Amino acid sequence: MLRRWEEEVAGLLKTRFGLTVRDASPIDKGWLNVKWKVETDGGLLFVKYYHPERYKLHARPERKTAIEQTLELQQGLGEAGVPCPRVQAWKGSFIQETPSGMHITLMDWVDGVTVTAGSMNDAQMRGLGQAAGRMHRWLAAVPPLDKPAWQPDQSAYLREWETNREKAAEAKDETVLAWLSRSRAIVGAMDFRQFEASKPGWLHWDLWVDNLLLHDQGVAGIVDFDRMTMAYPEIDVARAVLSGALQDGELRLAGVRAFMDGYREHAEASGELLVRAIRMLYLIESIWWLRTEIRAESELRGLLARFVEEMHWIEDHWQSLPELLERV
Repeated sequence: MLRRWEEEVAGLLKTRFGLTVRDASPIDKGWLNVKWKVETDGGLLFVKYYHPERYKLHARPERKTAIEQTLELQQGLGEAGVPCPRVQAWKGSFIQETPSGMHITLMDWVDGVTVTAGSMNDAQMRGLGQAAGRMHRWLAAVPPLDKPAWQPDQSAYLREWETNREKAAEAKDETVLAWLSRSRAIVGAMDFRQFEASKPGWLHWDLWVDNLLLHDQGVAGIVDFDRMTMAYPEIDVARAVLSGALQDGELRLAGVRAFMDGYREHAEASGELLVRAIRMLYLIESIWWLRTEIRAESELRGLLARFVEEMHWIEDHWQSLPELLERV
């Protein structure tokens, strides 16, 4: 029996798309996300509800416009052969609003499985590289924003770092204070001129295992384009490599090479780019994951602990990254 929300979605599918819902199964994944696998007389669909406490689309119309743009880009990527769900549009809109004000989007269902971080096999890593390279090549033709949503900035990093240090000191969190001492030394000594070679462009921005639907020999679909924006595509390269191939404190170089080989079928990428990308990723993510709030939660949740582990791996290999990766 369908619940109220599901009944409302079923009514919208019938009136706007002529589809009859036969069954709807909730998917429990993601913070404040309500999602369903919906069986219709026209096939399977994935339905996502943009929860108002997380997305606030009524109060922030600019946010709705931005998500519409990413959904339109996702649709274009699907049409170009990138493995990702295609999005259903009605009267040119990719976000549908139900009579009660629910914002939802409808996508093709993609069969695939997610795996734990670090456990992708070489065929899956190569397939991910191919998909990411094809995605970046297509996105390179998308008109840019006025400026990247994020840029490497040592002063900005150190300001945020100081905020994190003050909170850790107030909490008497000696563990995080030690983490921060290490990150301060690394970023304070970093030569930011290395990022002058980085090319801005559109990217997925969240290309890790939870957003990848896989089969044994490759990628069935890249999902969750909510964070897509314009910054530096190489960030996707670093995030994918670490997420797919870092396991038990070791980076599987065979998996890294498989990813890079697949990526180079569609876009240029050197080992030097990968080294730079991982350091760029550290600038973005260490300021977020190496915090007292995260440490307290990461002791209870494996997901957060994984990201902290990745930051520490980068620190441990900071000086040896060129030797390790420039020839992949």
